[in-house]
Amino acid sequence: MNLIYEVYHGRRRTQKHIIREDDFTYHYILSLFKKYDVKNEKVLDIGCGVGTIDFYMVKKGASVLGIDISRNGINTAKRNAAKLGIKKNLRFEVLDFTKSMPKGRFDKIICSEVLEYIKSDRLAVITMFKLLKKGGIVVASSPSKNAPLYKMRALKTFDQKVGHLRRYFEDEFVNLFKREGYIVLETRKTEGFLRNFLFTNSFGGFLLRILNKKPFSKMVTFIDNMMIPLFGESDIYLVAQKK
Repeated sequence: MNLIYEVYHGRRRTQKHIIREDDFTYHYILSLFKKYDVKNEKVLDIGCGVGTIDFYMVKKGASVLGIDISRNGINTAKRNAAKLGIKKNLRFEVLDFTKSMPKGRFDKIICSEVLEYIKSDRLAVITMFKLLKKGGIVVASSPSKNAPLYKMRALKTFDQKVGHLRRYFEDEFVNLFKREGYIVLETRKTEGFLRNFLFTNSFGGFLLRILNKKPFSKMVTFIDNMMIPLFGESDIYLVAQKK
């Protein structure tokens, strides 16, 4: 499975700018960091990829450790940090946190689009609980079984290609954390039919480069959000706290 990630991250481009809060790809998770402030906090990003979210958080005053099983991803993240001139409060490590825990405890943990790849999602949730400080927060997201394209059986090949082992209904995702002692603060159903189509086919990659520019980004996001109550969400976000 590591080969999938190495190939994917080996194709990633060098990042030229720190993402904006209205970024088409990341605006959902960035809105949560705006609500649950990361300033002066120690943050662990599990499955950090090439570091895109981490650069944003450092800019907002966080101290960040980004970990990933992909060496290509981590190497690109380090090159991105150098290119963006970010030298303080940021580290990247090649590490599988289900086998080897990073040192220290964290105020916040990001686990975005990760649990669906891990053989034992329960073990991953338990490990995050150990890594959080008392009162610490985890922000997690994973693909939904309620996705319109999934219900139409149009994502079977995509899920196999990218290595998804599972998807979740909202209550399954919530209970995964509650059973291990977390207090679930909120969930959000995100990504409607339109965004899901763009992120799950090759043609969508071309369109995303266009749609990530104003005014297209806001317009498409508005239309996509209107589709969620009608057709269902393709992704679930969860914020949980260690009491």
